[in-house]
Amino acid sequence: MTPNPTVLITGATKGIGRAIAERFAPECKVLHLVSRHASDLLELNDVLSRSGLEIHVHEVDLSEAIQVQQLVTDVLQISPNIDVLINNAGVYLPGSLLDESSGNLDYMIRLNVLSHYELTKGLVPALKGKGHVFHMASVASRKMFVNKPSYSISKHAQLALTDAFRHELRPLGIRVTTVMPGPTWSASWENVDFPEERLLDPRHIADLMWHAWNLPQEADLEELVIRPREGDID
Repeated sequence: MTPNPTVLITGATKGIGRAIAERFAPECKVLHLVSRHASDLLELNDVLSRSGLEIHVHEVDLSEAIQVQQLVTDVLQISPNIDVLINNAGVYLPGSLLDESSGNLDYMIRLNVLSHYELTKGLVPALKGKGHVFHMASVASRKMFVNKPSYSISKHAQLALTDAFRHELRPLGIRVTTVMPGPTWSASWENVDFPEERLLDPRHIADLMWHAWNLPQEADLEELVIRPREGDID
């Protein structure tokens, strides 16, 4: 852990991403918030603002490689040293392989996998020596959900990518943690008739990530798996 860290969070304005931003912000010196929606970024900026915290907001569509590359350039110009990179942005699109909309799998691969690849790779110079990378995966990274095949495929690929990064970044002094939550409350679950206890509170996931970051530098919590007590929702 580095006191007063510089932290970058993608998908920062909703659900788990917002909970992470709210958990890390009180301890940060510099906070980079990334989202597709400018209005959400400005609202979150207002909520988190305090004396001693420098916030930078980035309106970016991470499914577009050219925008990811520009984000890397912009962030490095502002913050040549980054302590924590949290690749949280992701998407779930419903449908079976035979019936889903054309392009679903391609879009989820671009956002759930390739954006994490490009952003992590591009920011290695800023992370080198003491950085910590979190990739927000899913229990679907290890479990094939029959009714969510393309999502499961993208999350399996994301897990393999994160494992590969862990292997290559360890000698550079960069820790890598895969976060695999089960069903967690977010806007996508609004109006769904589930008992509240069947969904995780995103603040619990943010707390676990904070504790993983706070471990001594020589300790590496490689994977975090958290599910509702009653298990997954298939």
